[in-house]
Amino acid sequence: MILSKVYRLKEAAEVGKDMPLPKGKEIEIVMDVVYIDGNMVPPAMQSLFYNWLINNPNLFIDDTRNW
Repeated sequence: MILSKVYRLKEAAEVGKDMPLPKGKEIEIVMDVVYIDGNMVPPAMQSLFYNWLINNPNLFIDDTRNW
């Protein structure tokens, strides 16, 4: 379980077919829920995004901030 992490894409990438994300896109995981630019990914797509993040750590910079 990931409690709270913020990742930023190092380069443009595709989560799936016709699902591109540009370089620098911020993706956050809070309590295993995925958000992109502060907006929750639709429930039906949560596992796709979560698994893509977990399986491709080399695409991201850990940009987690402690407030």
